[in-house]
Amino acid sequence: MRKYILYIIIFLSVVLSSCSSIQTLTFDQLSPAEVNFPYQISVVGVVNNMPSRSKPKKNILTLGKIEAEGKNAAETLAGFLADSKYFNQVIICDSALRSDNYSMSLSVDEVDRLSSMLGVDMIISFERLLIDVEKKEYTNPAWETSIPVLQAQLTPVVRLYLPGRQNPLVEFTATDSLYFDFAYRISEKEIIDEATTHAASVICNKIVPYWQTVNRLYFDGGGVEMRDAGVYVNEGDWASARELWTQVYNRQKKGNIKFRTAYNIALSYEMTGDMDKAEEWLNKASDCVKSGSEEEMVLKYYITQFIKRKGEFGKLNIQMGRFNNNF
Repeated sequence: MRKYILYIIIFLSVVLSSCSSIQTLTFDQLSPAEVNFPYQISVVGVVNNMPSRSKPKKNILTLGKIEAEGKNAAETLAGFLADSKYFNQVIICDSALRSDNYSMSLSVDEVDRLSSMLGVDMIISFERLLIDVEKKEYTNPAWETSIPVLQAQLTPVVRLYLPGRQNPLVEFTATDSLYFDFAYRISEKEIIDEATTHAASVICNKIVPYWQTVNRLYFDGGGVEMRDAGVYVNEGDWASARELWTQVYNRQKKGNIKFRTAYNIALSYEMTGDMDKAEEWLNKASDCVKSGSEEEMVLKYYITQFIKRKGEFGKLNIQMGRFNNNF
């Protein structure tokens, strides 16, 4: 993932420095969760089903495998879910359900009992957050030396249960890593707190739709109408920008300007949620672009973004149907 981000940064730097008519549009985009829920699931309960442990230590650092604190993990995940406002109500049961000798999965009877007691349609059970803390050496090719860091590898496990169902509806797990400056005297508690917040955020984004900041490129050079359309883009008026781009496109027989307007029109349709029209205009842009040009680089970059977004869009529409797709 980090290499992929680096490649994007290098690509943008090269393209933007060589073509001053390209602008970057940065905006927040709603992305879908991994699972679709029936609309009837409106009240959920988050429970602490993690193994019990003593309070994390504030004055020492523990290397190796450590367990996170169940109460904090359940409360943090419940907080993120409540903030998303996707469900009508999020109820927290942060008291430990298990002793040291425990079986991670909840039984059908336990799910039914908890659902009835909490008055919820679904149980979200935080069942494990294992943290593996190791000392590592971080090396950058541009440096002549390495620096010591602490790597905390996180492995959360969260299961979703429906009353009366024999098996969990879905299990979420994700392995991720956090890094800390070894020179800073960090404690076991600080590592666990940071790891818990990060893991809960990642799991929340698997359960409910979430906002993320993304970038798109567009063209604003090549004439007064192109610059005026750029002003509309900055104002979020995609219909007016599209009207100007269409006028320019229809006057051109071929060339860069015809490509740039077709490309921009495709982007405008994506931004207003019409993926079929966006794809239609991306095909027109592909017919106009010069092979091996900087414009072709921009087009290929956008096509990879668009394919991903179009694949997400149908799923997002299903998940946001409970809000009449108002997003």
